Amino acid sequence: MSQDDPDAWDLYDAPVSDNSPDCYPARPSPPEDSTAYTQVVSRAAAFHNVTLHAEPIEDDFLFNTLSSTHSQYQSLPKLPGMLKHSKQAFQEPVKGKAITPRVEKKYKPPPTDPVYITQQLTPDSVVVGAARKRAKSHTSGDAPPPDKESRKFDAAGKRVAAQAANQWRIANSQALLARYDTAHWDEMQHFIEHLPQEFQKRAQQVVEEGQSISNNQIQSAMDAADTAARTVNTAVTIRRHAWLRTSGFKPEIQQAMLNMPFNRQQWFGPEVDTAIEKLKKDTDTAKAMGALYSPQSRGTFCNTQFRGGFRGQTTEPTTSQTRPTYQSQYQRGSFRGQYRGGQFQKSRGKFQSPKTPQNKQ
Repeated sequence: MSQDDPDAWDLYDAPVSDNSPDCYPARPSPPEDSTAYTQVVSRAAAFHNVTLHAEPIEDDFLFNTLSSTHSQYQSLPKLPGMLKHSKQAFQEPVKGKAITPRVEKKYKPPPTDPVYITQQLTPDSVVVGAARKRAKSHTSGDAPPPDKESRKFDAAGKRVAAQAANQWRIANSQALLARYDTAHWDEMQHFIEHLPQEFQKRAQQVVEEGQSISNNQIQSAMDAADTAARTVNTAVTIRRHAWLRTSGFKPEIQQAMLNMPFNRQQWFGPEVDTAIEKLKKDTDTAKAMGALYSPQSRGTFCNTQFRGGFRGQTTEPTTSQTRPTYQSQYQRGSFRGQYRGGQFQKSRGKFQSPKTPQNKQ
């Protein structure tokens, strides 16, 4: 299958323009025939004596016409062989390898594949520089975050990214094999007419069943590729969080940067750097405007410029105008009791000095 062939099943998204905000627009998926998928899975499950679980159709007088025309998906139970094979990966969740050497060697990508599929990306961004500057770290390149806890997040993000990239490559291989299988069944159509008359009908049914299975395998490969791409988003979020938590930015800014588009070239991308530069300019502008309208400058400006009733008259502010007068705590009557003669005596808000006893004559 050639990547230049427009009719080929290509899972790559061609970039439109490097100057556009989203260089890699999402390509619409081909229409999916849920009825054909349900029928093929049902026949395959019946052949292998596997029981499917279908959700009951709710009787709704508004949407009952839609439910009757669309086939319901059926749940395929986990196969015993698949569970037995998966138990080996659950023995060491942390120390175990993200990808087994056999699988990694089998689906090894060529050097011409996109960077985010073949290798880990370098975290080059203003966020990374801010985090290293805040921690007084002099590392560069693909060095992990300076914080110990952030390094754990970064390592987990690398594992998730490696697994997602390998899952994408497996889906890509399955799509190629399924498309080849479809071409194989199409070729079988030419041999049906050379069969005896009593075998032609049965041979035609076998060919049509094989074509239906191949088409559904292609759709399953596309679903697996979509899931792998969304797993890459999870890895991007984890690695972004590892750097943002040590950058010193406000929580609301960090949350906004986590959901910015992923350009598949950097973990943060130019959109994040542009947003930070714009935020920095807005902050500097707000600080400059705040200095003009600070409370101290506003009071002096009003007292000196507009005291004359907007006639151009200026008067020097007096002491009573610029300095507030404060009453003592005794004048305000805040103390209802005063210390007198070793004990507190009630008064009416005024401090009364203790009277000295006079000697009686």
